[in-house]
Amino acid sequence: MRILLPNNQLAPIADLLSEMSLKPAASRARTKLLHLVREANIRFAADEYDLVCQYALLDSAGKPVIDPGGTFSLADPVKAQEFFTARSELFESVAEVSGPTYTGHLTDLKTLLDNFDNELSGAAAEAFDVLVDATTMALTKEVSDS
Repeated sequence: MRILLPNNQLAPIADLLSEMSLKPAASRARTKLLHLVREANIRFAADEYDLVCQYALLDSAGKPVIDPGGTFSLADPVKAQEFFTARSELFESVAEVSGPTYTGHLTDLKTLLDNFDNELSGAAAEAFDVLVDATTMALTKEVSDS
């Protein structure tokens, strides 16, 4: 199975999926996707950390120096805009959420999402919208590739 999701939506989608109360069959489809989304989010976090390490003031161990407020300082403040542009590009880029699951998983996800009946608002509503669009696109591609 393969779904493309924006990096900046991985955590909200993982939160949405983990909070869904579902019947067993739908829960299985959701849980398999949740594991894949969490793996993609770990890769994204590692990419973000690597980016920070490229621009941050580093300690003797090569790790970013974090101040008491939880932020880091840029090693070269002149490169602030360059860092923020690179970070924005990373957050807006698309993550491939893929892995072996089971035959019909995308169809089950589409059905699960189409039948999901809980009220959503805020970040959960946005995550749901992104997930529905991505699942629909992946399912369409899967059908056209067959």
